Amino acid sequence: MAEALRAVPSLIGQRIRKLDAPDKASGKTRYIQDLELPGALHAKILRSTEVHARIVAIDTSAARALPGVHAVITAADVPWQRPIGVGKDHLPLKTDRVRSLRDEIAAVAADSEEIAEAALRLIRVTYERLPVLANVTEALAPEAPQLHADHPGNLAMSFDYAQGDVAQGEAESDVVLEDVFWLHYVTHCCMGVSGVIAEFDPGGNLLLYSNTQVPFLHKREFAELLGIDPGRIRIIQPPIGGAFGSKLDIYPFEPIAIFLAKITGRPVKLVFTREEEFLASPTRQPVLLKLRSGCRRDGTLTFRTVETLHDNGAYTSWGATTPFVMMQTISSLYRVPHCLYHTAAIYTNNPYAGSFRGYGNLQATFAVEAHMEKLAEAVGMDGLAFRLKNAQEPGEVTPQGMNFKSCGFRQCLQTAAERSDYLRKHAEYAARRQDPSPVKRGIGMASMLHVGGGAKIYPSDGCGTILKIDDFA
Repeated sequence: MAEALRAVPSLIGQRIRKLDAPDKASGKTRYIQDLELPGALHAKILRSTEVHARIVAIDTSAARALPGVHAVITAADVPWQRPIGVGKDHLPLKTDRVRSLRDEIAAVAADSEEIAEAALRLIRVTYERLPVLANVTEALAPEAPQLHADHPGNLAMSFDYAQGDVAQGEAESDVVLEDVFWLHYVTHCCMGVSGVIAEFDPGGNLLLYSNTQVPFLHKREFAELLGIDPGRIRIIQPPIGGAFGSKLDIYPFEPIAIFLAKITGRPVKLVFTREEEFLASPTRQPVLLKLRSGCRRDGTLTFRTVETLHDNGAYTSWGATTPFVMMQTISSLYRVPHCLYHTAAIYTNNPYAGSFRGYGNLQATFAVEAHMEKLAEAVGMDGLAFRLKNAQEPGEVTPQGMNFKSCGFRQCLQTAAERSDYLRKHAEYAARRQDPSPVKRGIGMASMLHVGGGAKIYPSDGCGTILKIDDFA
């Protein structure tokens, strides 16, 4: 059996031809920007110029009178709109209050993008400014205003996890170390910006072109939004042009395009500029992470406590769920017998955070690996030996239920150390730290674990059925 398996050709290390490469290289691929429907109007969105404010009045009369404008809408024109997104905590067009600079106030459908942009400049909005919560610390202050009535204390989501007895683990420790990490925003910059084209047929059925990552989830959400059967909605996904998580949720621009198409009776195309993409697409979630761990003199980890505060932004998207991945990353790559994890996503007046490549792993890994280096130094070990001492082994099952059926972690560490000449360089550079020269050298080591595979996603249970019918049976 083993010989038969070895005889099977392996794809590892082989060049694999991309099936879509010829079309992309020759320019035949048609992205959302390239699609044009007959009679289509072009849409633009007016966004808030205030971070946090009450909407006192909106005057759209001048915009409506501009030649070439077919529709100008505010929340008052779509009283049937419904909350969207993972948290269902915001409307596509905001009603009486804005909570961030990206908030959508009004939208225009016109004969061209230029006319639509000119119409936006004619809309007048009167605001009454409200106190701004610029970070999680301000949002958690006792006197902080509540951004959402049904979320007291500005708490969007929270998660807790515990294994073992942290107090016992700390009592068994010879070294205890605590670190605090502030992990910042990162914004997506995919080659392809977000876009959508919406069209209704005479029967009220919706055809939607969208470079979303989740067309089937969109179909369900828009069916709820419009109050129609999902079978009356068809979503066509052109080549995405890059996403990495940025197109994983429903964002206001998509329902707004649907509203405009329904009101005008014409196809409506809404595609972001690069500036609009930066402003309106979700960010990686900033995190305040407090990490406290202990170990014995021989380097054996004894306990770990983690507290994280996530800047959720003004509304809830997938960013609020990244603590699930962070939780597994923090206590699964290395064997930690006693662990306590608490995290909370906090509403602020910042842009809302969504999914971003790595999905919480990067924030957790950065903190854990920096922390591991400091623990190793505290007990007089190099980073390689300290990691090998605590590495998970094949066949182990973590307290979180992760089954390491196969694991080449040790071999990976040892191979990387050998090929980089880590041990010699580590000792040599450490001996030179006290040299008077301002130029220093160093060598570092870091490892990571990432979860993947099939899982329950959003409202889906992850199951599916494929039915094939043979007409000639």
